[in-house]
Amino acid sequence: MLRNRRSFLRQSVCFGLTAAVGWERGMAGDVSTVRDMLHDDADFYPLWPERTEDAGRRFRVGHGGRVSDVRVPGLYVVRPVRPNGAAVVIAAGGGYRHIAVGHEALPAARWLASLGITAAILVYRLPGEGWAEGMEAPMADARQALHLVRSGAVGGIIDKQRVAFMGFSAGGHLMGLSALQMHDVPPALLMLLYPVVSVAPPFTGSRTSRACFGDDPTEERAARWSLPPHVRADAPPLFMAYAADDPIVSPEQEALLGQAYQAHHHPCEDHCFLVGGHGFGMGRRDGPTEQWPVLAEQWMKRWGFV
Repeated sequence: MLRNRRSFLRQSVCFGLTAAVGWERGMAGDVSTVRDMLHDDADFYPLWPERTEDAGRRFRVGHGGRVSDVRVPGLYVVRPVRPNGAAVVIAAGGGYRHIAVGHEALPAARWLASLGITAAILVYRLPGEGWAEGMEAPMADARQALHLVRSGAVGGIIDKQRVAFMGFSAGGHLMGLSALQMHDVPPALLMLLYPVVSVAPPFTGSRTSRACFGDDPTEERAARWSLPPHVRADAPPLFMAYAADDPIVSPEQEALLGQAYQAHHHPCEDHCFLVGGHGFGMGRRDGPTEQWPVLAEQWMKRWGFV
């Protein structure tokens, strides 16, 4: 299945096939747009309301809508005009140093809303910002986000059986690890775009690996913070898209997760594009990566999300 998918995509690239889409790519808003959006009390929901009283500023929004200095983790909800009851929690990447809301999460949220899906952008705590829990802090935020969306506390009436996770780069690492290690019922679907899959050798040295265990990558810690060892019988169906020329997360690393899914006979749709690099967000215009949202929509239809 994986080999056939890759072969099809390579042929599509060779013949210059592209997909027409009607939503915005790339940076979805400047600093002021993202800042105003995330400070809108009507659509922003703190994950831990009891801890926000003395927090002061929620977070800092920098160039390109990058969020950092997160003091109040939460969910920003983008509602569709005609909600279909499904929801997706989105985590943008940034190497656990910032969260690329403007480039990744907001365009994805607008696209999902156009399909009738309620989108919830996760503003998670960054482990290098002084949290005693370290990497456990964003993990707890992801679990709490799933709980709040399922409970109906955010985003309106949601079908508990149709809540998915989506993550980009380090956000893909966070959402993938959270879904695969979920002690309760995991999300219904898992969509990962150029995710960091492993922090074990030979994939140490990345920003994500340093966030997970600093400069002490023991075998036990590497297994704890890598995705493939945690694929279990209840792992959610996986959609994954990445580029063969990614200079940050190699396709060999991405393949480890697909192989783990195959070993457990779990559904996994894997798309490896010939070009696209890292951080292509919703797809680079006039390049093969712009196909992934169309492919993901078809995949979600098969699972009853659209």
